[in-house]
Amino acid sequence: MPQKDNDSEVRNRPGSASGRPSYLRGPLPQKKADAGSQVTDIREAKAKPRGSQDSPAQAKSEAAEDVELYNWKIWLLPRRPLVSAFVVASVIGSVALAYWTLPQIFFVGVITVILLNRLAPYLFPVRYIITEQTVGYKTFLARDIRTWDRFLTYREFPDGILLTHDTRTVRGRVREGIFLYYYEDGSNKDEIFRIVSSKLKPPSEAFADADEEKKKRGGLRAAFDRIRRLKSRD
Repeated sequence: MPQKDNDSEVRNRPGSASGRPSYLRGPLPQKKADAGSQVTDIREAKAKPRGSQDSPAQAKSEAAEDVELYNWKIWLLPRRPLVSAFVVASVIGSVALAYWTLPQIFFVGVITVILLNRLAPYLFPVRYIITEQTVGYKTFLARDIRTWDRFLTYREFPDGILLTHDTRTVRGRVREGIFLYYYEDGSNKDEIFRIVSSKLKPPSEAFADADEEKKKRGGLRAAFDRIRRLKSRD
């Protein structure tokens, strides 16, 4: 009577990879992942840009969003009719002179844009915007919005307030600040001054703090300042 081959039974048994011992077998075949989960993972990978991870600084910046504190709109052109008429006539005359000098549309267009850009805060209505982090204005063909740390102090005038740099130096005097005009009747003067004074220090305090920072920095300039002060005492 023929004997049954046990190895052949084990080999043909369903679910059995092989009749060989386990130490001779290869790794078991892994199950195929669900097609739906693969599609979902691919979509999520495409949706999120490469290397984009929410860092703590980014999360903090998103949490502390810039909030608008105050905005108002003014138009300087109608305030002084005679001066405004002279300015408009000067602009038209400059454009006409440019066309007479070099009658090319491109050249005249560039000159016109440059003139209007420089005189835009006076010729066109201006919207001033003050936020927690920035201050500036927007108008036709021009805008100037800066962060508060770009300025050192402020100066008050009857018709507005000037945000300025360290005007004791040549560089500070050359750098242009931002002048915030009040309404013609001055009704928003207190509100603008309240916000500006909360963001910037008055000149006496700001200049004193700047001097202290220069002393702490040291360097050649600080050494020259100390020598100058010693000579002045003598």
